[in-house]
Amino acid sequence: MAIWAVERVPDPGQVDMFRTAVASEGSGRELSAIVEEVRKKGYDISGDVMKRPPRGYPTNHSRTSLLRHRSLIAARSLGCEEWLHTCEAVDQVLSAVADLDDLLMWLVRHAKCAA
Repeated sequence: MAIWAVERVPDPGQVDMFRTAVASEGSGRELSAIVEEVRKKGYDISGDVMKRPPRGYPTNHSRTSLLRHRSLIAARSLGCEEWLHTCEAVDQVLSAVADLDDLLMWLVRHAKCAA
């Protein structure tokens, strides 16, 4: 069993909004901190990632790794534990979803993604 937060292939306008927010000092730093916290909780960050930064952004931008994303995925395996077939599974899944709340809310605010 796995849990993930995914922004499916967004329209170009959403990608532009995402990148503008990533490049912005305040919202970009906020996303960097959120992504770091999500990683610390055991999630892998992936998605459709370009090889180089998009046009119009410097290659040495402090958040180049995030600017290269066209989609953003946070995922981690929940394994196949004994609790999977019990009522505890609901609590485990809700806990995992709560781990991703800040990331999902950032996407809603800055890239107009559906929650």
